[in-house]
Amino acid sequence: MLDDRKLKILYAIIDSYISTSEPIGSRTISKQYDMGVSSATVRNEMSDLEELGFLNKAYSSSGRIPSDKAYRHYVNYLLSSHFDEISKNIYGIDVLSKHINEKNKIFKESAKIISDVTECITATMITDYMDCSVKSIDVINISGNSYVLVLVFDTGKVINTVFDSKTKFSTEVLQELLFYLKKYLINVKVSDLNERLEYLKLTFVSKIPFITEISDLIGKEKSSIELEGISNIFNFPEYQDLKKAKELIHFLEDKNELEDLFLSYSGDKIYVSIGSENNKDFLNENTIVATSYDFGDGSKGKIAVIGPTRMDYEKILSTMLSLNDRIRDILKWREAE
Repeated sequence: MLDDRKLKILYAIIDSYISTSEPIGSRTISKQYDMGVSSATVRNEMSDLEELGFLNKAYSSSGRIPSDKAYRHYVNYLLSSHFDEISKNIYGIDVLSKHINEKNKIFKESAKIISDVTECITATMITDYMDCSVKSIDVINISGNSYVLVLVFDTGKVINTVFDSKTKFSTEVLQELLFYLKKYLINVKVSDLNERLEYLKLTFVSKIPFITEISDLIGKEKSSIELEGISNIFNFPEYQDLKKAKELIHFLEDKNELEDLFLSYSGDKIYVSIGSENNKDFLNENTIVATSYDFGDGSKGKIAVIGPTRMDYEKILSTMLSLNDRIRDILKWREAE
């Protein structure tokens, strides 16, 4: 447990590093922040914080920088404090009410507002049925080589897809196809379908070539993902390293990677994954702040802010919380209509 003085010094170091991106030493802390103790005392406290894993030594100077553990402590403190004192008057927030019946525009405008205010990258995803489970599957020959794929989900949602096959298959082959589809896919969540579909294609393609066509149709695009403020990456000195910048941009351009990221958390609370907490090595110097919304019509939306671990957590969290309130108000209005 950190005492008040250590906490004060730790938060001063975090505040300084977020603002300047420069390591900070005990003399600077003592001069710029009202600690009420000598620089020698600050230096001793910083040594203790380093031993406890809250600070790291900078390679190029004698100063210290916050560790992932320090940021986690700081974020937990912010999330448990009262945000009522933080201004909720985010510029442009009223524009959301204009799109009360257009969830895609609500999210697009929200992402733009967050990106403008935080100067970070913002990603949004709307899913229509990722959290549903498959209740029924059917493939029906309607004429010649034309078929219709019918998917029914446990929420009552039904998707019909008409497609043309290269070959017409017999009733027996269709029955065998349906047997395997139902055996491996019924009661499976849509978010878990791709793994099952890959297994089906690898295992039964030689027996039922048609299974590849069906698997590709079932596993087709299930979500809509958009990005705002990709150029903001260059606002941070962390991404002046072109290798790091390319890795992050490549990740952001990979729809499957982003979808996996969004699906790795659920719930409507603010979710913060800091540095090494991310399950991707190239994200271990980045933080992701995200939240999700239930539209009440079987679809869900998620918004994530992506930036360096040195991001301005207070500004980002207050912006996300402000938009949370506004978006949920809009969703309530939609339900009331």
